[in-house]
Amino acid sequence: MSKSDMVTIPSDPAFESPNDRARFRRMPGFSAVDLMDASFRDHHFAPHTHDVLMLGIMREGAMRFMREGVMETIGPGGITVINPGDVHTGGRCAGERLVYTGIYAPDPVLAKADLGGGLSFARGVVIDPECWRLLLRATAPAADPLAAQEDILEGLSRLGRHGDRRPPRQDRACSASAARAVDYVHAHYAEAFTIEDLAGLAGITPRHMIRSFRKATGMPPHAYLRQVRIEHARALLLDGMPLAEIALATGFADQPHFTKAFRQIFGTTPGRYRTDVARAS
Repeated sequence: MSKSDMVTIPSDPAFESPNDRARFRRMPGFSAVDLMDASFRDHHFAPHTHDVLMLGIMREGAMRFMREGVMETIGPGGITVINPGDVHTGGRCAGERLVYTGIYAPDPVLAKADLGGGLSFARGVVIDPECWRLLLRATAPAADPLAAQEDILEGLSRLGRHGDRRPPRQDRACSASAARAVDYVHAHYAEAFTIEDLAGLAGITPRHMIRSFRKATGMPPHAYLRQVRIEHARALLLDGMPLAEIALATGFADQPHFTKAFRQIFGTTPGRYRTDVARAS
């Protein structure tokens, strides 16, 4: 990889750790595509999902991550692929700093690259040097917008050769009891409740409820609740609500609790995320 392919991410005192930095921005030429420039040494993502296709363009270091229960390792020149709804987590392998650019590609952009029709990816890693080069060039901060549009559409089209035209992963099996518990979490995410509360609502034992909930969502109740709270908090962030008020409105004990949970999923603090998104808009 040449020096021109590398992205330097400046330090910022807003981060909890000087060893981990992430910046969110919009792709030149395609404002619907969110990008994350990440430089991590200590950070490890908590289990979470995305509602769009997420790609990781690996620049430096190696990442070890789990996607839908399968462990993968990837280094520079590789592309991580996370289907919408895939539960995943990961972080740096032992060694050098991990540097990559994340691409969050919504369905309308995929359709422009002729990738509609239920394309999914069975593997979490794609090795395709030409595809990597195209996506890297498309997401460069100083890229010409028109050239970036061409490169990302060509890169996504090439990526599609590694996909599967079968329908995406079927919805996870969800029993009636688990569905009641999941619905309750969505309706009462800002409140405090216990495993016993969910089990009583579902009409099953606490242990059975945990197993059923994980089968239905891919995550245990506490991890799923955290993600639901964070998604609601992110919407309030974009509306400009003060951080302390967002924390209380979405069920967190206080602002530090909210900041820690947000960073576990997004790799950055809520304040920095809001600043980045506002700058990109």
